[in-house]
Amino acid sequence: MAGSPARGEARPLSVGQQAMWFLQRLAPGSTAYTMMVAVRVRGPLDVGRLRRATAAVVARHELLRSVFTEVGGVPHRLAADLPVPLSVRDVGAVGDDVLCDLVREAGREPFDLEAGGAFRVTLVRRDARDAVLMLVSHHIVSDAMSQWLVLRDLLWAYDEGDAPGWPPLGRTFDDYVRGEAELLASPRRQRLERYWREVCEGAVPARLPADRPRPGTPSLRGAATAVSFSRETGARLVGSARELGVSPFAPLVAALQAVLYRYAGGGDFLIGCPASTRFTGGMRNVAGYFANTLPIRASLTPATTFGAAAVAAQRAMVGGVAHAALPSALIGELTPGRAPLFHVAINLLPMEAMDPPLPLAADGSVEGPETTHRGLRLAAYDVPQMEGQFDLMVDVRKAGDLFTAVVKHDTDLFEPDTVRRFAGHFRRAVETGVPDLPVGRFPLVDDDEVRRLLALGSA
Repeated sequence: MAGSPARGEARPLSVGQQAMWFLQRLAPGSTAYTMMVAVRVRGPLDVGRLRRATAAVVARHELLRSVFTEVGGVPHRLAADLPVPLSVRDVGAVGDDVLCDLVREAGREPFDLEAGGAFRVTLVRRDARDAVLMLVSHHIVSDAMSQWLVLRDLLWAYDEGDAPGWPPLGRTFDDYVRGEAELLASPRRQRLERYWREVCEGAVPARLPADRPRPGTPSLRGAATAVSFSRETGARLVGSARELGVSPFAPLVAALQAVLYRYAGGGDFLIGCPASTRFTGGMRNVAGYFANTLPIRASLTPATTFGAAAVAAQRAMVGGVAHAALPSALIGELTPGRAPLFHVAINLLPMEAMDPPLPLAADGSVEGPETTHRGLRLAAYDVPQMEGQFDLMVDVRKAGDLFTAVVKHDTDLFEPDTVRRFAGHFRRAVETGVPDLPVGRFPLVDDDEVRRLLALGSA
């Protein structure tokens, strides 16, 4: 492709990629920034054909065949001739729980960014007709949308062979890096800085009281707690959002803010919210790191209603997206001596917008309903991943009126029971947080928790 670098030519990274590089150097054994998309495949799968499809995808998306190194103390990437990154693991007739554990273990194997690149495809196979197909990337070369885009291209190439009818790549990730550098050298940078300085000034990072002291050097290791919602709750959430004139994400943000407010008592705080930086249509089919986690400010009082909080969250997110071209690493530099900007974040992945459109399990199970796509019988296989990036991260999946969530936590700071209680309080805020209810009045604990607390008090 025109504009692709010669093999071995060092190319600059985006600001976000540089941050990923330094985090990897800080904790090289961590998988906090290792991302995965996986599908259960039932029926015959030709491994030779899959290998050729993997090679075609890696040839199409240059970041997937890049290695990373420092040149003069500055991280760069180099396109490399790497082996086709496909491995097959025959695990035999293991049970579903063991299979899930094996998939998670395979997904958590760290990358050697300097020698082995940042992308791999793994087929965990029980037999010739039952397997889990995993696409695993380091965040330095991918984001959530890119993971699904690469899965789409892989299945496309598997189906059509040597000449898949992929949409053309209008631009390259190098174009994105170049555009970011030009923006940061332009007068627009000062306007973006003014906006974010106003957003952050006077607010503190929201946090949950920790079970252990914060270590001097984080291990970037974590764990996760699943949360599921009934379809009735999902339908009410979508309906309330429509009435308020906001996205369905805004009431979820408001629910998280309400719980954090009730935990800490202070109403002026920041949480993080990832936003896409695919600002032009030319980047639509390019795989890469197009993510920027933005600070979203909450200003709550006991009388603030969930509806008002959702409207304010929507306004903050719209304003943030309009100013998302300033990388969060640079936003943090606007408030010297107060880093990081946030310890808690929330994200929403709209599964109905993904391709292939694989439905989720209604009960929050790992495996979703089976569907047929390009001749293959597939089901979403959604295992927790990317744990330990923040103190807490609420990762929500949406498919129509079905919502599921995973609350990820930093195991340096929290015991699992603490996070399970927090996850229950978040679920309760979502279930009971009707638009006209003040955040100071929603029932933080349910009847069972009240009985447990009373039992502790009388012991």
